[in-house]
Amino acid sequence: MKIKEYDTNELLMIANNVTGEYPEKKVRQAKEELYRRGVEDKVIGDIMEEKEEAFMRRLDAAALAEQARLDKKREKNRNVSYRWWELIPMFLFAPFYMSYEMRRLPGMILLLPVHLLSWTPVDFSDMFRELRRLKEEKYDLKFKQRLTALIAGDLLYFTGVWYYFISPNL
Repeated sequence: MKIKEYDTNELLMIANNVTGEYPEKKVRQAKEELYRRGVEDKVIGDIMEEKEEAFMRRLDAAALAEQARLDKKREKNRNVSYRWWELIPMFLFAPFYMSYEMRRLPGMILLLPVHLLSWTPVDFSDMFRELRRLKEEKYDLKFKQRLTALIAGDLLYFTGVWYYFISPNL
């Protein structure tokens, strides 16, 4: 569609380019066409301000609707739980879950003086990703169940190791 075929309101939207979807060339052409049609700068400014305010209201309404949708989804997530057969492997293989997620911890501890002296932040983002995701998405019950299963499994494992290796020597 040629720029001359647009009506004045559409040209005003293109000239303002609130959404950033139009290239600079098209914006320039729209402004030139508005001047050809005799629309004054003050009128363009007033109309653009009104259009921008309406656009911002629509944008705010869309953001509020999205936030309401996310809140509703998070509220549903609060009471979602694991099935009992999903918790068994977590409980039995807890040390392996923990060791996989903590594989970079020794390197971080060794390099801690370097991080502290250079003001470089220590990146813990890859540790406990699943727990962090559950907490962010408001899966409160799943978070508690997973944390409990991992801690209980670790305690069982370390108690068994202690009993087997250390207890006979006492």
